[in-house]
Amino acid sequence: MHIVVLGGGPGGYGAAFEAARLGADVTLIERERLGGTCLNWGCIPTKTILRSAHIVADTRDAAEFGLDSAVASVDVPALRSRKERVVDELVGQVESSAKRLKVKVVTGEGRLAGPKAVEVTAPDGATETIAGDALILATGSTVFRLPDIDHDLEGVWTSDDAVSLSEIPKDIVIIGGGVIGLEFACAYAAFGSVVTVVELMEQVLPGNDKRVVRQTQAALEALGVEFHLGDAVSLVERHDGRMRSTLRSGAAIESDVVMSAVGRMPNAAGFGYEEAGIEFDRRAVAVDEHLRTNIPGVYAVGDVIGGMMLAHVAEEEGVIAARNAVAESEHGAGAGLESVRYDCIPACVYTFPEVATVGSSRDSAKERGIDAVQAIAKFAANGKALGEGESDGFVQLVAEKGSGRIAGCQIVGPHAVETIHEVAVAMRHDLTVRQLAETVHAHPTVSEVIRMACADAAGKCGC
Repeated sequence: MHIVVLGGGPGGYGAAFEAARLGADVTLIERERLGGTCLNWGCIPTKTILRSAHIVADTRDAAEFGLDSAVASVDVPALRSRKERVVDELVGQVESSAKRLKVKVVTGEGRLAGPKAVEVTAPDGATETIAGDALILATGSTVFRLPDIDHDLEGVWTSDDAVSLSEIPKDIVIIGGGVIGLEFACAYAAFGSVVTVVELMEQVLPGNDKRVVRQTQAALEALGVEFHLGDAVSLVERHDGRMRSTLRSGAAIESDVVMSAVGRMPNAAGFGYEEAGIEFDRRAVAVDEHLRTNIPGVYAVGDVIGGMMLAHVAEEEGVIAARNAVAESEHGAGAGLESVRYDCIPACVYTFPEVATVGSSRDSAKERGIDAVQAIAKFAANGKALGEGESDGFVQLVAEKGSGRIAGCQIVGPHAVETIHEVAVAMRHDLTVRQLAETVHAHPTVSEVIRMACADAAGKCGC
């Protein structure tokens, strides 16, 4: 069978590579470089920048570790060069995987020309139509632009501008206190910028557990970040070579740069989806639990379907969609279809300290009818965290009373984005807090805090 994939980000190349492994002929259409937003403008460049920012922050604390060291200064061209080398290396690896798996990569603008056909316009203007037995849509997302702000105004940035590293501004106003806003706030504060975050909601990281929010905001305030919560930027002007942001509350803030970090939206316009009869759920392409659109043989994955707009979610959806496309082609509609277990997929914030969550908080678990208990263990009692000078934070575990099954976990602290996977695996395979507590953890490691929380939760659950 022949599978056509439109979009070469994590969802698209995840689908293409899995389909190829399953024996399908695959054509992957991408208008720019493989890797999508994540690899070229999002996850990878930001984490590369944050690593440099963490080193700068560490040198400021050198005396606490018994070291006499000058504070690292930022070499913007060198920082940008390193970021580009990392991105280029990973893009090259994706391209190599496509060649190894014999995925045909076609460069050009794709637009639906039929239920399972895509018309591709190459950079030189030439066009061709590529049809398949199944089509997987993976056109990702685009930066959301606030309607009241002139994004073409000099000094107004989006996240794409922030990762380009043209300069380290003396001061920056960041609109949006979600994941994107806080990560850039963390980086630029570490680099020496005066950072102000304006968030419409009454808390940063909207939708997250209150303990997580308090700890994270306090850590960023310690870095020097100032917050205006429950407020909004109503006007952005350029005045005497500087930016002036007027808030709804009446406050006015001057800065070198204003960055809009209010999130992303599905990139579904201009691809002929509506003309082909594909149904939408607001701005997102509508799919069922098996990632099928309303048109037989057409699937959609990643940011274009909304939901958890994360690279690792998109890649998993791509893998599942590819398996389902092959299964339906070989065995008929509805045969042996798979779905994604969203309830045990982690979400991460790469601030200082890191934040990682999976599943439900205690409040949301109770709203789902779960008789939940909560156990908390702090990094302040962990030898590895104390030795590394990163003892702020906690592991908060939520489990079902009686059974001990894990409903969720929230971690704020060192290496949170790595250690959360122990809990995700446990949830995916219905392990209990007792089983994790009985698993010996190496000492000293920060993961011991998870074991401490599990032991406490097991006692509260009675399991």
